[in-house]
Amino acid sequence: MSGGSAPVLLSVIIPNHNYGQFIGETVASLARQDYSPLEIVIVDDASSDDSVAIINALIESYKGKLDISLIAMEKNAGKVAAVNRAMDVVSGEYCLLLDSDDYLMDNHIVRCLAVLERARAEEEHVGFVYMDCHLISSNGEFLERGRSAPFDAELIRTLSYIPEPALVVMEAMKQVAPFDESVRKGTKQDKWCRIIANGWTGVYIPEPLFCYRMHDNNLSGIGARVQEEVENGKTGERILSGYWPVASRKKTG
Repeated sequence: MSGGSAPVLLSVIIPNHNYGQFIGETVASLARQDYSPLEIVIVDDASSDDSVAIINALIESYKGKLDISLIAMEKNAGKVAAVNRAMDVVSGEYCLLLDSDDYLMDNHIVRCLAVLERARAEEEHVGFVYMDCHLISSNGEFLERGRSAPFDAELIRTLSYIPEPALVVMEAMKQVAPFDESVRKGTKQDKWCRIIANGWTGVYIPEPLFCYRMHDNNLSGIGARVQEEVENGKTGERILSGYWPVASRKKTG
């Protein structure tokens, strides 16, 4: 990458809450990537399942192959709080936020970095690349394709259309961190609104480069909706912005 120069560090942040049954596949997808060096920081948000034990076993099994560290939070504080904890320690030039129930296609990182570096060579304000996905069931069966949309700085204000495992210039993330921990739904949209309002732009890759798992516990509610639609015979690709909520904050007082 980088025009023949040595590859730079990519930090992967994996927030986790009660997804012990899925996180092994998430980490395995990182082990299959044809890119290094990777710095993987898993933040467990006070899971009540066996996530911490599973993560520690993964750290041991990938020792010498993947640089994985665990931050175990004592109290459940939400996904954004988990991301903020990781942002305090990551040191890569690029960043990728990966949900612990999803996983990357084998060429995800190399493909995204190539597009990002090429775009940044022409326009330094390009700060991230994002992509389409495969929608899969809880047990990994293919359901449909999930589509994003071409980059539009105005559209992000009203529609959440940029997925989580976008590959981002770390500077763009650091400039707007910490993120608002009162946001519990629509966390993606809130993050991208902050980054884009700070002058960064994105590039859309119309290819499915990750697998997005549909189940009843998706924070956005997309899993339950897509599963019901499939059961009722609705076929065809899904436009992700039609399923993801815009940012809403936890009420206080």
